[in-house]
Amino acid sequence: MDREQMDEFVANAALLAAHLTRQCEQAADDQRDAAGALQTAAAHVTEHIAAGRDALLQATTLAVRDALTGEFDATTARAEVVAGRLEHLLARLDHAQTGLGAHARLLGGGALLALALGAVAVVGATGYLARLNLERAEMAGVRAEVLEALQQVAITACDGRPCIKLEDGLTRWTGNEDYVLVDTRRGQP
Repeated sequence: MDREQMDEFVANAALLAAHLTRQCEQAADDQRDAAGALQTAAAHVTEHIAAGRDALLQATTLAVRDALTGEFDATTARAEVVAGRLEHLLARLDHAQTGLGAHARLLGGGALLALALGAVAVVGATGYLARLNLERAEMAGVRAEVLEALQQVAITACDGRPCIKLEDGLTRWTGNEDYVLVDTRRGQP
């Protein structure tokens, strides 16, 4: 792998990392938007509670007027029922609002954890692939050197033994002075 190909690989890896970073940022923005929508929904619930409270206050005011007009006992009973319902409704709405807040925090934490793990995985995978490509480039360089050396010699067999045609001045095969014998047996002349 030559320098230009390595530069192109590094550029591609950088583009991939930038693309994945943009996707992570988009996911974080989406989570923020979802949290904002959840908070808006909680605000609407609070507004509905206030509207319900106002409606109950109006009903209570009407009940007090009725009591003042002579229906005191019946109105008091209705006011107590309405007040009990109002307290029960307020307790349920407070419980729902608390649950929505906890759910929003859980979603935000999970999103941040997923983004962090995704970023670590991208960086690790990019590093691993870069190391593999560097190892391949080193092996390709060694193979290129061997092929270059093989172009400068001729390998053949001389009387059934391997021999190589090399430069002048080396010990030669007696059958042809252009070849040097290769001794494949260790320790024997």
